[in-house]
Amino acid sequence: MLVPYPAFAEIYNRFYDPLVFFARKFLFDPLVAEDLVTELFLKYWQKQDQFNSPIAVKTFLYISTRNACINHNQKFRIQARAKVDLRILADELEESVLHSITRSEILRDVYSGVESLPLQCRKIILLSFLGGLSNKQIARHLHLSVHTVRNQKVRGIQLVRVKVLQQDN
Repeated sequence: MLVPYPAFAEIYNRFYDPLVFFARKFLFDPLVAEDLVTELFLKYWQKQDQFNSPIAVKTFLYISTRNACINHNQKFRIQARAKVDLRILADELEESVLHSITRSEILRDVYSGVESLPLQCRKIILLSFLGGLSNKQIARHLHLSVHTVRNQKVRGIQLVRVKVLQQDN
């Protein structure tokens, strides 16, 4: 049965406000409720010749309104979750970048401090921390006593610490 144009206006005027009220029960934003109901009437306009009774039209409009609201809320939740996830990732990335910058600056200061050490002390620090050698291995390699290596290492660490702290000021 083909529904004539005046019947559409009658259906619209009869159901628009109640459908918006119904949609607002599901949605937080009244403007979204109005938009969804308006879009629903466009769908009804395209399918109006498929309905053969006022009950079928009413059922279609209310069920479609409920489904549109549910779909909107699901989409909203997914978008909100994605925004939170994106914000967390951005914060982690920013934290990671800041961590990398800080680490790089500290390492630069430490290497600068090591470079300023006396030659023998510098060799011991480099063999120990970069070479991964034990005090005993360093002593053998440089023909020194283990006690000398230990003392030079302590002295080197203290001098580097002082140098790094001076560069921060």
